[in-house]
Amino acid sequence: MFRKLNLIPALCAFALAGTLQAQTTTIPEGSKPVARADVPVSARMGMHVSAMVLEEIKKFVPDDDKRGALFLRMSILAKQEAAAASCAAFELDQPRMVSVMMRTLRVLSDGTQSDLATAHLNRALRHYNTLLGGELAQFAYEPTSYCNAAGDFYNDLSEYPTEDSMLVLKLAT
Repeated sequence: MFRKLNLIPALCAFALAGTLQAQTTTIPEGSKPVARADVPVSARMGMHVSAMVLEEIKKFVPDDDKRGALFLRMSILAKQEAAAASCAAFELDQPRMVSVMMRTLRVLSDGTQSDLATAHLNRALRHYNTLLGGELAQFAYEPTSYCNAAGDFYNDLSEYPTEDSMLVLKLAT
């Protein structure tokens, strides 16, 4: 079950999640705060890593629509790559992963000088690896639940088998 699990990204995500837990947030007026103990640790890990990555992407993708789409697509791909690396039931369709990742990152080079586009691409890939590390940390914390959720995620993505699909997972053979 722990096949191909790279512990370095997982440990980095644990370290990031631990330091980010101390951050305070503003609760919208009329909202009821949720006690920290009511939110599972794995969910907090995911939220903290995602929030940090989204803030970092904001520094070089100022457009909200482009940033949101880029972040969502990178998150979907990281979740699938982590499931393929961690859960025995899945493997990664590598050629499809490359194609979908290239389509995802294309927004960084549209209308941008080559040197700047390369710098943005490098930053985005670093943040993708942070998202991947966060996913691996969640798997390390709750392997069975993570793989069960990955199965549901796979089923949801499988419902849309078009060329524009984000599905890069396949069932292990």
